[in-house]
Amino acid sequence: MISLLNGVENEKILCEVLPKKHIIGGLCKVVSKVEDYGVISHMSYEPTIVFGELNGEITERALQLKNLFLTAEIRTNLTTNIQHEIWTKFLFITTVSAIGALTRATIGEMIALPEIKKMMLQTAEEIFAIAIAKGVNLSNDIIENQFQVIENQPYHTTSSLQRDIMEGKPSELESQNGTIVKMGIELGIPTPINLFIYNCLLPQEIRAREIVKFN
Repeated sequence: MISLLNGVENEKILCEVLPKKHIIGGLCKVVSKVEDYGVISHMSYEPTIVFGELNGEITERALQLKNLFLTAEIRTNLTTNIQHEIWTKFLFITTVSAIGALTRATIGEMIALPEIKKMMLQTAEEIFAIAIAKGVNLSNDIIENQFQVIENQPYHTTSSLQRDIMEGKPSELESQNGTIVKMGIELGIPTPINLFIYNCLLPQEIRAREIVKFN
């Protein structure tokens, strides 16, 4: 079993219902949106699946999975440090997604405004602090590197979380900023920016989930 969903607790959740030996960590690097039924528009990144064993080993099954992806002409990366890769993407996506939903702005619009860019930076710094406290080996320049990636995105780029919230749909709010808030409380690390963004969007998230539940 391999999860490609955004979030840093996917493997932990899967291990609660499946034997850990059956779980492989993973993520997907892609910026895309659903244009129509069965039609996916890629706005940025060459779609890439990154995966690896939770213990960092290069196993026979991992190599077979890599060959399967390559045979299907899917770009892939088999890593020996999947937690580093998961948290790197998590820092990127959580820095832009919910604040994009809150401002209703594209990445280009947010980066152009110094105060919004500052909030994005503070969001990333809180995520970095949580990751280090969790024992994830992230480099000291990861925030700078990820902001270079963010600034190189097409001006009108938006995240799936942002689009879901703006369309009144349930989103990944809990698994992104909500997770940082929860971990911050558990670790005794303040996360005021993530907490502010999370709480501002929470009423919309609750409303969207209630609508789905009753429909």
